[in-house]
Amino acid sequence: MRNKAQTNRTYAIATASVIAGLLALSVTVWLFRPASLDQATLCPTSRPIAGHTLVILDRTDKWNPAMGDTLTKLIANAQKETLQHQKFSIVSLDAQNSSHPLFSICNPGPPTLLSDLYRGHRYTERDFAQRFVGAAENVVEQVSQPEEASTSPIVEYVHRWLGADEFNASVPARRLILVSDMRQNSPQYSIYRTGGAGLKDVVQTQFGPSAKGVTFDVYFIAHGRDHNISEDQVRAAWDEAFRSVGANYNWRQIG
Repeated sequence: MRNKAQTNRTYAIATASVIAGLLALSVTVWLFRPASLDQATLCPTSRPIAGHTLVILDRTDKWNPAMGDTLTKLIANAQKETLQHQKFSIVSLDAQNSSHPLFSICNPGPPTLLSDLYRGHRYTERDFAQRFVGAAENVVEQVSQPEEASTSPIVEYVHRWLGADEFNASVPARRLILVSDMRQNSPQYSIYRTGGAGLKDVVQTQFGPSAKGVTFDVYFIAHGRDHNISEDQVRAAWDEAFRSVGANYNWRQIG
């Protein structure tokens, strides 16, 4: 009888341990479950986006057709630096000045054990590889052909995005990548008329506090056409303008 009681006790303890382990595992899986994603944008529906990288492609002046390869590499690198649940968007500053993104998808993250468990490996792999990485590559192919427009309202276009719901000051980790020759030319202000003088005043008015916390990465297109203003003058004017609003910015020359 004593041996039987001991056996029953051991069995009960073992059973309780298994149940407790399964319960702990279930709680862990529930606590670390992946966020629910919006099917259109792949952004989390139960929490704010974790950041936003916005690429503005200035197509108001003709590019060298070889820019296509540079753009592909640029976009690929920027995507790699976009963390999970951060949004990655591509917009085109062209003759239409459209504010509708050519591409705007959150990084859903690569497949993991938990994402596979909740959504299935086929779907998590598709969302990451095809809808996030692959779709952006397709957009670059569409916009890699040179265009031209009569104006280049760079300041006004950036101003519009700094106030947009998904890129305003409430969004953390904002990064703006601007691929442009930076020759601002609009009825409000033209760098061709001024040689760059006074650009900082326009930028202060248009960007203002909305630019605080934004990292600006300027990919400066050196196309070799001076239009009566040198690339050194253009860069000097923008250096002064960015400093005047306390912007965190970097220059990278391409072309």
